[in-house]
Amino acid sequence: MKNCNIYLLNKFLNLNIFFNDCFFLIDNFFINKLFNSLLIFFNINKYINVTLVNKCYILYLNNKFNNNNNYTDVLSFKYFNPIKYNLLGDIIICPKILLIKCLKENKNYNYYFLYILTHSFLHLINFDHYNNLNYKKMRFFEKFFLYLI
Repeated sequence: MKNCNIYLLNKFLNLNIFFNDCFFLIDNFFINKLFNSLLIFFNINKYINVTLVNKCYILYLNNKFNNNNNYTDVLSFKYFNPIKYNLLGDIIICPKILLIKCLKENKNYNYYFLYILTHSFLHLINFDHYNNLNYKKMRFFEKFFLYLI
């Protein structure tokens, strides 16, 4: 990867920005506040990497890991070897795809970016949308934590 900037936002959260054409509009304060709330509430003491990438790279990852040749705004990957590393997982976001989606759907970019982070974090701690009860719990926590910030 080229042009990498890495920021340690708090004890357990890294923000990685790859490629020149990524842009980042969210204040780190809100990301920090969100993740502090999530980590404390769910009693998580593991590292999380949030990586911002360009359109080409998220397409490559989506194709490689999901066999899906479409652009996506976010991917999350849970880390399955907690004994060796203290890493919960990776959240990969394409800010440009996110912005395009917000413009098409008339969504607030800042709010939607934080929603995507919350949603992806919940996936990392084993929430999913495959059954109705789990989906309802996931939606409740998304709204709850976004309300806190």
